Amino acid sequence: MYSVKNLSAVKIKEITKLHQKKYRDELKLFIAEGNKAFEEILNADIEIISVYALETFKPKHHYENIKIISQSEMKKISTTASVCEVLVIGRQKIYQQNELKGRKLILLDEISDPGNLGTIIRSAAAFNIDGIILFGNTIELYSPKVIRACAGNFFKTPVISIKTIPELKRLFPDYTFISTALKKDNNITFKEAKQISKSIIMFGSEAQGLNEKLIDLAEKNIVLNMKKNVESLNLSVSASIVMYELF
Repeated sequence: MYSVKNLSAVKIKEITKLHQKKYRDELKLFIAEGNKAFEEILNADIEIISVYALETFKPKHHYENIKIISQSEMKKISTTASVCEVLVIGRQKIYQQNELKGRKLILLDEISDPGNLGTIIRSAAAFNIDGIILFGNTIELYSPKVIRACAGNFFKTPVISIKTIPELKRLFPDYTFISTALKKDNNITFKEAKQISKSIIMFGSEAQGLNEKLIDLAEKNIVLNMKKNVESLNLSVSASIVMYELF
């Protein structure tokens, strides 16, 4: 049964605290908004803490404990200016580093734009990437903006965080590291890259590109050929093209 629930000021404050990274980290919870996110969470191995929805919400699949709230209450707890019909609070799924396995992985080096990260996660799901490594001080994975940008594909690809190169080398000793830097040596074609049994393709940040230590770690390099009078592509566009070509 769906229940009508008037939210107390205390409950509203409790939920809106999760708009802040500090409290999401502390409580290991996240907020996801919209029909696509709700359906994905139902189909994923995610612990749901609570679901709040407007009376107009028509879910594709039944969930027993939906609390119906008013438009004004939804506006108070929403992370966006435009109010969605449903908001989910869930337990963060934290993958352990040794859980990330598979032939084809990608690494994102200190990227800071939530839209880019969300789009890359969405593309990784589309092109069957086995896992994603967030390297260094990358934007928070469970930011509501990242989850929205995934458009219902957030939980389809495992994601882990790694801070240092020694840790990276220890965890993936038998992988070939491939950079995507604009350098001329060790360049290989997409066809050659496909033949490598286990690889990690590394992408740099929007502002700085791939850092020099990761470039030095790379045994091979891939470059997207473009017209000379065109500036570099957006990170999520470049990463999506590479993932499509390779995997």
